[in-house]
Amino acid sequence: MVRTLPLLVAAVFLLSCGIALAGCMGTAPAASGEIKKFGSADEIGPFIKENMAKAGGSGSWTTDGSIRLAEESFAAPSLQGMTKGVSDATGAGASGYSTTTVQVAGVDEPDFLKNDGRYIYVISGGRLVIVDAYPAENARIVSETDLDGTVQEIFVNGDRLVLFSTGISAVSAGTGSGSTVSAEKASVMPYYRTTETTAAIYDISDRKNPSVVKEFAIDGDYVDARMIGEMVYLLTREYVYSYDNIVVPVVREGGTVIARPDVYYFDNPESSYVFSTVTALDVAGAHEKDAKTFLLGSGNILYVSKNALYVSYQRYHPVYRTRYGDVVPVAAVEGDRAASPASAGITFEEFNKLSESEKQDVIASLKDPETTDLKREADQTTTVIHKIAIDNGNIAYVANGEVAGYLKNQFSMDEYDGNLRVATTSNVYSRTGSSEYNNVFVLDNTMKKVGSITHIAEDEKIYATRFIGDRLYMVTFRRIDPFFVIDLSDPKKPAILGKLKIPGYSDYLYPYDKNTIIGVGKETATNDWGGVSTRGVKLALFDVSDVEKPRQIDKVEIGEAGTDSAALYDHKAFLFDKGKNLLVLPIRQVATGVTGDRKDTGQQVWYGAYVFGVTPETGFLLRGTVEHGTASGGYYWYGSSANEVKRSLWIENDLYTVSAAKIIASDLAQVNTTLATIALSGEPDYPDLPERTL
Repeated sequence: MVRTLPLLVAAVFLLSCGIALAGCMGTAPAASGEIKKFGSADEIGPFIKENMAKAGGSGSWTTDGSIRLAEESFAAPSLQGMTKGVSDATGAGASGYSTTTVQVAGVDEPDFLKNDGRYIYVISGGRLVIVDAYPAENARIVSETDLDGTVQEIFVNGDRLVLFSTGISAVSAGTGSGSTVSAEKASVMPYYRTTETTAAIYDISDRKNPSVVKEFAIDGDYVDARMIGEMVYLLTREYVYSYDNIVVPVVREGGTVIARPDVYYFDNPESSYVFSTVTALDVAGAHEKDAKTFLLGSGNILYVSKNALYVSYQRYHPVYRTRYGDVVPVAAVEGDRAASPASAGITFEEFNKLSESEKQDVIASLKDPETTDLKREADQTTTVIHKIAIDNGNIAYVANGEVAGYLKNQFSMDEYDGNLRVATTSNVYSRTGSSEYNNVFVLDNTMKKVGSITHIAEDEKIYATRFIGDRLYMVTFRRIDPFFVIDLSDPKKPAILGKLKIPGYSDYLYPYDKNTIIGVGKETATNDWGGVSTRGVKLALFDVSDVEKPRQIDKVEIGEAGTDSAALYDHKAFLFDKGKNLLVLPIRQVATGVTGDRKDTGQQVWYGAYVFGVTPETGFLLRGTVEHGTASGGYYWYGSSANEVKRSLWIENDLYTVSAAKIIASDLAQVNTTLATIALSGEPDYPDLPERTL
């Protein structure tokens, strides 16, 4: 039984109806979507060369400079401010402290800053700095460790610290000390330079003298990682720069190859390829548990539940127009007939799995004159998502799916009751021009699409999404901010329950409780030319108890145009704890004031953090601010200052705000009271301008 034809989410079937095509060439891929394994490295190059040609690739050398990293299931109202006890052999810590803001409770995310209720661990100026932070009055740096390479992020697990860094590694082709290439190519490629990711496991039982226990090197760039219990899962990617000289990623320990992961692939052609390697490391045992490499399309946004990693990338479909104005995807042309099953609401992979009679039914359904308008638009981008099961360090491939449109970030995906929910934005090209709209898809545990709703908020794109239980809260924007409440209780029938249109937009959504959502974004206003201008940073509080009529119950605007917050693009910069009635927002605030000795007015920049209390009854109440520095406003659009606050945390009743220049400890009961200042050696992206007084 062929699925009912939905509103078009991708490209069209132009059937053998005598329509001449203009400028179209290529063949339709016979994609199975089934995982396979290469028998040797010698098989990889020919496979890539053949399939890049099918997908319209540009040649033997491929690079992609536009990869988007992951810039957020509701397991508990407060995913960050979970109180933890701490036992430290070097001294007693606090009874409660904040943890890194994460998307899924129980799945820790790496960051450049961690704390354990006694010590703060921070990457600063190419060093690992450990601060004895609690109590704040006695705070001091106890050790600084110089680090090699480009340091990425860290995890802390008891007396273990995992540090990720990247660097250029020169490896000899065909030798045991580095990556392997096909034997026949080794003679023409005696020396190869590649990027490698290092995962160093430190013993930090003596915080004054952290020491490396084990150091693992995996070929490829660092993408992201997660820690579940004592198991770390690391995702790296190695670009396939040339199909004539294939370098297969390996895992090394101390320069010796300890694992040569099998390389898995799919029949689906891609315009470019990367080796995506998932490596599992046991932190407590300090050893590699498992590693597998997958030959995928380029680009990775990672979402991780407690049981699976979902690795996604965009698949780009170039389009041409016929002389009749119809839009045709290049890869869809087969002989004198165009074939794109996406116009029937299914992907190439799904179409090729159908029986011949089912395929003919799909083709016949597209001859229906009532669907003619739908068949004349083409979505150039789809998102491929691969599901990889994880279980105590064991890695096993499950399945893959493909949906129309592209993801904004990791919060565009969420696993719930065995299903994966996905929110995307589609860029659509048609006879009349281009447009965009938004979609929500539900995929089952085999990654088969079971439900969808498309064409949401046409001519707008997604700015923020948050899946909470059987609901999705979504913000789209163009001129005004529609805040949507979407019902996902029936996976087969997603439905919009209600929406609210207000000025401004939210870049990040966080659940206060099941009926209240916090939004962080920007305020907007209509300018003199009838367009929309962006103003200051906006905090919004939404009441969703009446799902059909969500309402904004409070808002706060901070600063003028140019004001920014790290929390707008990095959820780890957002600190919230319901039990402590605490919300901390890093702010780079632009305001108009007197510039030094000059009597005329000018814009000034203030660097610090705003500290709020928040409840549905009171809204946002300012508890105080913490200042890290000020400067004149001439360059506030560019770069950042060493005084710009990037993170905050709390230990017991002390608040710590962190910039590249320093850590300031404040009293939570009296936020404007400074308890300690710890100088750091971090360098600003741009030198600070002379400091001014607002």
